[in-house]
Amino acid sequence: MSLSKKTSVWVEQQFITPEQREKILLFEAKKGTRTFWNTAFIIAGSLIGLGICLLIAANWSALSDWLKLICDFALFGGFIYGLYRSTVAGRNGLKELFCVLCFLMVGGTIGLIAQIFQLNGGWHNFALGWVLASFPFIVLTRSAFFNMCWLLLAVSLLPFEKWEEYLKPFFKDLTLLQPLVLVGLYSLYAACKQADEKIHSFVALPKNAARLFLWSAYLLVYSIGCCWGLAKGNVTTQIYAHIIVFGFFAFRMYVALREAQIGPFKRNAILAEIYIFLIFMSHMGVLWKTGLAFIGGGLLVLAFIFILRKTMRYIKRMEAFQ
Repeated sequence: MSLSKKTSVWVEQQFITPEQREKILLFEAKKGTRTFWNTAFIIAGSLIGLGICLLIAANWSALSDWLKLICDFALFGGFIYGLYRSTVAGRNGLKELFCVLCFLMVGGTIGLIAQIFQLNGGWHNFALGWVLASFPFIVLTRSAFFNMCWLLLAVSLLPFEKWEEYLKPFFKDLTLLQPLVLVGLYSLYAACKQADEKIHSFVALPKNAARLFLWSAYLLVYSIGCCWGLAKGNVTTQIYAHIIVFGFFAFRMYVALREAQIGPFKRNAILAEIYIFLIFMSHMGVLWKTGLAFIGGGLLVLAFIFILRKTMRYIKRMEAFQ
């Protein structure tokens, strides 16, 4: 149901007045417009930044090293000035445009300097320099995409190989550490969420970091379930994996219930039911080799959909979400 129809129903039920309905629709319309234009500016900035890189690359051999540096820093300075002016003027769309351009220029400038002066620092030093130098621009932008790009760039700096070598003498099977990693990821998510509640009006980075940690936790949960719970082998290990997976989903549903958030509650209920379906399929997969099994599988899918719909209706009637 669209917002216009919802608010009309609210007016009929006397939850809000017609004047309040108009204010709500006007506010949401402005919000949607800002999101559209900011996204358009971000896309434009990405295309312009990449176009500049391609244009320079096409004429690379015709430029002297010092001319390359002068043009690069002049262009970079112009973008920074544009960012300053758009921020002071409150032009959020232009601010996003210049944030994106500055973020891309940081990486291009580091690569240019490394090439001209023959610096062989490798990926780690390049990524580290890009992460540190672009941090001010990432703080200013509210683009979830470029926040994620910066976060993934920072994550690539973590020495995963060295951690594995360090932990091997203490743990014979490193897969046993996955539940601890899951707890760590969720703790980081909770910390970033708390930080976002305090500074969300100024910085969007904690919110996107919380998303990244939560998505990583879900991927790890399903990885544990698929590698241990659905694999043929030790029954004890399978039960242990199922406890971890269902325990995580139950915990997330409990948190959603306490916070009266229907969306996360429904998503986790669906994910749990999908995992139950995967468990069934992992044990009954041999039957799919026959025609009757396909018919039975189709009926099982219909039964799964029926149970899912019934579950959603029950959830919507729960007092916590009224």
